[in-house]
Amino acid sequence: MGSEVDEILAFLGQHADQQFCSACLAFEFKLSFQGVDTALAAAGHQVALRESRAECAICGRRALVTGLESNHDRSPAEDVLLFLLDHRGRIFCHVCIARRLELNIGTVQKAVRDMRRTSDVRVADARCSQCEQERLVVSHGGDGVSRR
Repeated sequence: MGSEVDEILAFLGQHADQQFCSACLAFEFKLSFQGVDTALAAAGHQVALRESRAECAICGRRALVTGLESNHDRSPAEDVLLFLLDHRGRIFCHVCIARRLELNIGTVQKAVRDMRRTSDVRVADARCSQCEQERLVVSHGGDGVSRR
């Protein structure tokens, strides 16, 4: 999987101002949809990736597209921390944080892992305030989950 991740990162780096749907990335790299999702999640641990509903640079269809994060004002960890502070008292799973901030799931996972070392961010298995699924959730400080 490492070579696919490296190839996708190189491709996204060459097209830093564009975003691509999973179907086009799968075709470009001869991967299954699951393979693309896995590679993008792994890539999100290495660099900040943005995911949003927009037009794909290759096929032109409106879809969930992925590209390099271009917001250099704040890091993904700072974005996640601000989100948690803005929603004090609520707890969120990684998936809901990724959707709300339009970040790749791997990028959110890395941001949370980094923040756990430096700030009062906690994770636990509990019901997400957004999707109401029982998942690994994240909160700031004592907002409903104990340190794990």
